[in-house]
Amino acid sequence: MLAFKSLRPSAVSRLATSTRAAHVISTPTLINIEKRWEFMPAEEREDIVHQLTERQKVNWSDLTLAEKQAAWYISYGPWGPRKPVHNPGDQTKIFVGIGIGLAASVAIFGLCLALQPADNVALRTQSFEWQEKSNEILKEVGANPFTTYNQIQSPSKGPLPDEDEDDDE
Repeated sequence: MLAFKSLRPSAVSRLATSTRAAHVISTPTLINIEKRWEFMPAEEREDIVHQLTERQKVNWSDLTLAEKQAAWYISYGPWGPRKPVHNPGDQTKIFVGIGIGLAASVAIFGLCLALQPADNVALRTQSFEWQEKSNEILKEVGANPFTTYNQIQSPSKGPLPDEDEDDDE
């Protein structure tokens, strides 16, 4: 009983720490863990994580280099959700694919321009008469009452005659 009373709490914690510090994780267990980690069974992973957790409770200067590297890799390494989405050579393939896609779209656009009629005839829905008729239809059905009914896309030459009549009334 006297022996237990003579031990102070700090001495007890140092004694427990020294027993934990004596158990160093074997280097073959931790060597090349970066290459082996994803292929290890889950039980072995959990065992290593538990051992490293216990080892990290002591002074970190007591940890071996292999233990520090393994602890860093398990905590922050590129595995699981932190694994890169693209492999090292994929950036070049992506860049070339985007370039080919852009070149193809420019070529198709140029082909469409080259095949356009030379007399530059406007589409019938782009004619001034068509757009005026569209305005009349929109007014009849009461479409879009908060803004104008104007479907004319040519440069404005002043208000439409119908709009002037509405203002006078």
